[in-house]
Amino acid sequence: MSFRRVGVLFMKDLRYGSKNFIFVFAVVMPLVVSLVVGLLFGTLFSEKPKLGIVDMGDSELAALLAAADFLAVQSYDSEADLTAALETGGAEVGLVLADGFDAALRSGERTEITFFVWGQSLVRNRAIISAAVADSALEISGRETPITVDIVLVGDRAEVSWQQRLLPLLVLMAVVFGGMMVPATSMIEERLKRTLSAVTTTPMSMAEVFAAKGLMGVALSIFSGFAILTLNGGWGPQPILLVLLLTISGMFAAAFGIFVGSRVKDIQTLFALMKSTGILIYAPAIVALFPEAIPQWIARLFPTYYIMQPVLDISQGGAGLGDIALDLLVLCAMTAAAIFALGRTAERLQVRAA
Repeated sequence: MSFRRVGVLFMKDLRYGSKNFIFVFAVVMPLVVSLVVGLLFGTLFSEKPKLGIVDMGDSELAALLAAADFLAVQSYDSEADLTAALETGGAEVGLVLADGFDAALRSGERTEITFFVWGQSLVRNRAIISAAVADSALEISGRETPITVDIVLVGDRAEVSWQQRLLPLLVLMAVVFGGMMVPATSMIEERLKRTLSAVTTTPMSMAEVFAAKGLMGVALSIFSGFAILTLNGGWGPQPILLVLLLTISGMFAAAFGIFVGSRVKDIQTLFALMKSTGILIYAPAIVALFPEAIPQWIARLFPTYYIMQPVLDISQGGAGLGDIALDLLVLCAMTAAAIFALGRTAERLQVRAA
């Protein structure tokens, strides 16, 4: 196999195939759905509460608030600067800390804090900032509160937002649809236009054609998966492992797409096949969507589960390689089997073309 010839064909497909409707649809559709889900159920465009601080004496309170990842904290040199920022919405709540504020807290003196509040700020953000200031001040004072708060979750997944529940479906749409449909439609179009037989009369083999088409599918899967995870804040602590998973998943999807494209006679038949098998492709995501109603072990019966679940375990659960080893092994075995079957198909088509 010549990598140069594969690269030349890949660049040709990228140049002309990117103008194809299926290519554009495969890239845009998961992103549009993800944006809609983020707007309806998530916090895609919601900002952190904005707190402005004027610190006159290097207060520990300012440092604690600045370290809070749920607040956007901005320091100002003077009260006038802070007031100007509040008037334009640059800060939602302003806080001026006098020199000796921490010492007064620790000594047990009664200490007051004045909040400057932007009139158009959200009540929710004011409450968040107030609670954060009170909690940090209590920590600095060294006093213990007589109240202990116990958090009780109601329902198996009451803490999981709808945006998180829909992430499995978005991941499958991004990785499987693009990686499978683009190579499949490209193969069908090449056959219908008879350019496939023309290409294979040159030194380029059918295996090299398959490799170029597969490379396109893998690249598209990685790009779409990367975009979906970025939009939904789903990278987690193991980004390199996630990229590896997206690559293997893209290889499986592309191999399946090329196999289907080499056997289906036209685009209409391909779409009919995708409609009839769509429930099987997206079944694991549907099962994950309703954990209270559907036994979760059912999802393991579908091949795409081993694409979806390791990604979710890493992005949402912080899993490492050891935690997903079994699912990853199954995915690698399925990918190897798909590539092997594709190699046999390439040999048969090469003989038929000769």
